[in-house]
Amino acid sequence: MMGDIQWDAVASLYDSYVTATFDVPFFLAEAKAVPGPVLELMAGTGRVSLPLVEAGVPLTCVDASGAMLSRLREKLLARGLRATIVQADVRTLKLPHMFALAILPFHSFSELLQSSDQEMVLASVYRHLHAGGKFICTLHNPNVRRKSIDGQTRLIGKYSLDEGTLLLWSTLQYSADEGAVEGVQVYEEYDADGILRQQRMLDMRFALIERQDFEQRAIRAGFRVAELYGDYDRSRFLPDASPYMIWILQR
Repeated sequence: MMGDIQWDAVASLYDSYVTATFDVPFFLAEAKAVPGPVLELMAGTGRVSLPLVEAGVPLTCVDASGAMLSRLREKLLARGLRATIVQADVRTLKLPHMFALAILPFHSFSELLQSSDQEMVLASVYRHLHAGGKFICTLHNPNVRRKSIDGQTRLIGKYSLDEGTLLLWSTLQYSADEGAVEGVQVYEEYDADGILRQQRMLDMRFALIERQDFEQRAIRAGFRVAELYGDYDRSRFLPDASPYMIWILQR
């Protein structure tokens, strides 16, 4: 992961509250369908990486957060698995290998706030793909995502820790002028007796990228839009209803 969100600060908690698997079957199917190595960008602690490696996918995982990648290495080692781990800025990525497929899961591309950064990443991915290779980039659908952002503080969830409980709170606001969401996540760690042990705060900032803007930037980078899905079941993208924009770009 990268951008303005300092994920190192909560890397030790991340796996406690990020347990989503809804997109994993989609990425497994895509990765197993290509005849070559796969590049995962902004891989984090390996939520998608581990299932891919367990399925035999030759995977290179890139992230800017050293702490998140340390967690990924620990999990790979514990399972007796291997993947290539690279700590790098995806905007200026220079790897010695080409790939049949690149993926950027969990809508993390949105952490690239500036259009210039988005264009740099698209160009970087293009350079790392074989001719005919694919890039799967996932984004929130702004028309739907904006409806859930109102500046109110909400309890995201209550999660189990090894020796206690985590409460995660979130406050987000949308700036139409900047096309970005800003806010904070508060992590409250309680011990087994319910006493607050530690509180961490993580500043959040991510873009809601409009369909036409992303498409234009992808085309300028050299890509062809092969598919645009509205969800991980490969359903057709509906501008006012689909939760996501799942872009399948081809080199």
